[in-house]
Amino acid sequence: MNSNIMRNIKSRSSANDKIYTPLEVAKKMIDICNIQPDEIVLDPCKGGGVFYDNLPECEKKYCEIEENINFFDFNQKVDLIIGNPPYSIWNKWVDKTISLNPKKICYIWGLGNFTPARIEKFTNAGYGIKKLMFLTIDWWFSSSWVVLFEKGYESSEIINIPRTINCPKCGTRCGRGRTRKGVKLDPNKCQLIK
Repeated sequence: MNSNIMRNIKSRSSANDKIYTPLEVAKKMIDICNIQPDEIVLDPCKGGGVFYDNLPECEKKYCEIEENINFFDFNQKVDLIIGNPPYSIWNKWVDKTISLNPKKICYIWGLGNFTPARIEKFTNAGYGIKKLMFLTIDWWFSSSWVVLFEKGYESSEIINIPRTINCPKCGTRCGRGRTRKGVKLDPNKCQLIK
């Protein structure tokens, strides 16, 4: 199944999954990671090499589906995973990243992709958010978050993700106060969705 996912990305002609990270962004991401010479660093989707080619002195590894080196087949020990993953498979990518159990993970996230559920996957696996960088790249998609997760780091002071707060009248996600199919619901009435 994982090989099929990557084959689908590789075969798409207009995929947003093949968008290369700007050099300035990759350098900023590398800088916040404080990479040490004895660390093993993985670029999981090398693309044009903007991360891999700019890493400081360290042991470097990479995956690149265009070179038939599939991230989902990678199972070596690494200290840091850094890159710009394919957005269409974020959940599977996050799961694979966590399964490798690196000390640090640094990814760039579009605003809509940096969701509470995905953050919770990292925190449940023992990672905390050590650094956050907000970037607005005028000519490249939209604003983005660069996030450095670190194993064992306590980030409750940085970010707190409460559970969804349901309607106080009915106790469900009834849709009160939200727009549904172009119709604004009365904010004072519960309209249970069946």
